[in-house]
Amino acid sequence: MNIKLELLSNAISEIVIERIGTICIDADKIADTVAIKVLSEIQATIKNDYISDFDAIEQIVLIFEKYGIGAGTRHDFG
Repeated sequence: MNIKLELLSNAISEIVIERIGTICIDADKIADTVAIKVLSEIQATIKNDYISDFDAIEQIVLIFEKYGIGAGTRHDFG
C-alpha cells in the first residue's frame, strides 16, 4: 500500500473509532442478515449433488473465510 493510502486509512479508522458510539447501528439486524446469507450459501453447497463431500467441505470453509468467520485449522492443508 502506498503512503497516501496508509495515511488515509489511518485517518478514516480514527474517525470511525471516535464516532462509533454516536452512530445508530442495529448490530442484531446486521448479524441476522449476514447469518442468513452464510446459511443460505452453506445450504446450497450441501444440496449440490455434483460435488464430492471433500469439495463441499472446502466450499463451506471458503464461505466462512468470505465472511471473516474462522474455521480453525482442521481443514487447513496449505
